[in-house]
Amino acid sequence: MFKTPSRRLILGSAAAGAAAALTSACRAPSLGPQPTFRNDPFSLGVASGDPASDGFVLWTRLAPNPLDPDGGMAAEPVDVAWEIAEDEAFTRIVRTGVERALPGHGHSVHAEIHGLPAGRTFFYRFHAAGVTSPVGRALTAPAYGASHEAMKIAWASCAHYEQGYFHAYRDMADERVDLVIHTGDYIYESSWGPQVRRHVVPEPYTLEDYRLVHALYRLDPDLQAAAAIAPWLVTWDDHEVDNDYAGDVSEQPFVSLEEFRARRLAAYQAYWENMPLRRRSMLERASGRMRIWGQTVFGDLAEVNMTDGRQFKTPMACPTPEDRGGQIIARDCAERLDPERSYLGMSQERWLHRGVGGSGARWSFIVQPTLFSPFYGNDPETGAATSWSDGWDGYPAARQRLVEALASKPDINPILLGGDTHCYWVTEVKADYEDPASASVASEFVTTAVTSHHTNPDAFAAQAANFSHIKHFDARERGYGLIELTTERAEVSLRTVGEVKRRDGFSRADQKRFVVEAGARRPVEA
Repeated sequence: MFKTPSRRLILGSAAAGAAAALTSACRAPSLGPQPTFRNDPFSLGVASGDPASDGFVLWTRLAPNPLDPDGGMAAEPVDVAWEIAEDEAFTRIVRTGVERALPGHGHSVHAEIHGLPAGRTFFYRFHAAGVTSPVGRALTAPAYGASHEAMKIAWASCAHYEQGYFHAYRDMADERVDLVIHTGDYIYESSWGPQVRRHVVPEPYTLEDYRLVHALYRLDPDLQAAAAIAPWLVTWDDHEVDNDYAGDVSEQPFVSLEEFRARRLAAYQAYWENMPLRRRSMLERASGRMRIWGQTVFGDLAEVNMTDGRQFKTPMACPTPEDRGGQIIARDCAERLDPERSYLGMSQERWLHRGVGGSGARWSFIVQPTLFSPFYGNDPETGAATSWSDGWDGYPAARQRLVEALASKPDINPILLGGDTHCYWVTEVKADYEDPASASVASEFVTTAVTSHHTNPDAFAAQAANFSHIKHFDARERGYGLIELTTERAEVSLRTVGEVKRRDGFSRADQKRFVVEAGARRPVEA
């Protein structure tokens, strides 16, 4: 395992950091002219992401008045210094530098760090205008192919601010994980369901709107704790932009392509500004695209293949005149069965099919937003089989292509991770889902939501019992997934966190634990 930080790292305030900075000011880089802030410019905390064997990206965003449209910042650049140390007290500083926070990027900082030793734990902080940020913990990945025995991974999905408190993030910080993976719906653009807190805008459409929503989420202390504890790898689902969109197409038929592209551009830029992403992920305004998919390798132990299930997705099959988003459709819908339809887009599909397992690492994780394995019902009036058009079941040919790619690589240990559905699922990914006796080609784990509630858990549970490849289903509890990974096995805990509708409702339990043995390609309840 990597070295873990003390609780003080998670809860350290900017004021405490400022005091510590006085003792190391001689080591800090010199800065250009600095503004005067009446409030803490590091109110949104710090984060690290995209770990490599020689570094990572460090993130913060200056926002002394975070819920103002401009964050309380003047329309001018500000120099921000960063420091990296081997110890939490910053007595052994190993790197320093300066990044310029630009108004056009929401005064965000994305410091890309290179040249550090592999497989090590470091601590970092930022300085601006005489104020020092909280301290964060970042980790370099083990060198490519190097022996690495164990790591702890958390993955999460669906954190609706209005529907509860982020106990799951608090528990990730307490677990001192080595990596946090987010499968999407990190923010929500809309209000629905039971509400215990309120969004700052009714629904975002502009860049300023999306910045405000991100700022509100980043102000949450439990999210800040999880962001500071370990590097993040992130992908999105729909709610980072708009419910059930696919590619350039809004779910609402009266919204033109031009209108929706403008909204998506705003949402993508705000996402980049507020997440620990590298400059290579910056929005290409000419194309309206942003790359978030890619592979990260942790020595000989694990590779993590992050995918994008929204930006390149074929529009949903069999829409109605009133709704182009996800809906229940007939399984024999001809458009659904079209072999040219793609969930990831053909270029990303080819990248994933070629690259999964290519690192030679023991475990190959595929991170995608939702449930991969089939789950469907019947029309209550006609009895005809139905599917949900927005998930993988709306793209059966694309799903089968990935199944066949995994089956063609017998020497890898693939595990799919997902979210989106506000339920826990554990499944065997089958070579032929119509034949229960067919080979299992991968294990699949889908986490429940951090807060978002499920609308019909009993009906879903009754239907899930009809599918032999589904080994566990539960929609009653909120939480996240936790993986303790070694060369021989992956131990997966479905971690629940108590009553999210109360700030004091946190409690920790494992709903179920499953084990995947190396070489087995199927989950077994522990």
